[in-house]
Amino acid sequence: MTPKPSWLRRIVIGENPRRTLRAALGIGLLALVVFRFLLLPVRVQGASMEPTCRNGSLHFACMIAYMMKDPKRGDIVVISMSGRRTMYMKRVLGLPGERISFEAGRLRINGQPAAEDYLAGCGSWTMPELLLQSDEYFVAGDNRAVEIDRHTLGSVHRKNILGRILF
Repeated sequence: MTPKPSWLRRIVIGENPRRTLRAALGIGLLALVVFRFLLLPVRVQGASMEPTCRNGSLHFACMIAYMMKDPKRGDIVVISMSGRRTMYMKRVLGLPGERISFEAGRLRINGQPAAEDYLAGCGSWTMPELLLQSDEYFVAGDNRAVEIDRHTLGSVHRKNILGRILF
């Protein structure tokens, strides 16, 4: 007669250690695939996306969102500038081929004012017109109360956009 496992061992390892090990390895492999290739966890650092995304909040970027389609105006995206060590969360404002400018805090696209319902205030940003190339998008944060020179914004190449933020 074999001795019965203690209650602690039964909780941690289970009745069948091999099956528990296989399950743990399967769960670990699934988590690795999901969080490496499908969902990228992103923690917000700074106030550039407030009030949409608060400083310290955790979000997930869908890494396959733009495999079959391109980013749209208004999408909140994760941008990689130097691998996965430095990433930015910004909103897509301008699309390839468009002319983007800011006048007295108002976004202008091809010379026309653009509606930005997600903003709490428009601020006082001023920026001369910029023509986006065929693979460029213009991105900026939602917190326009902070002066434009204190923001990381501007045109980014399509290849630098990693994914779309899911809420």
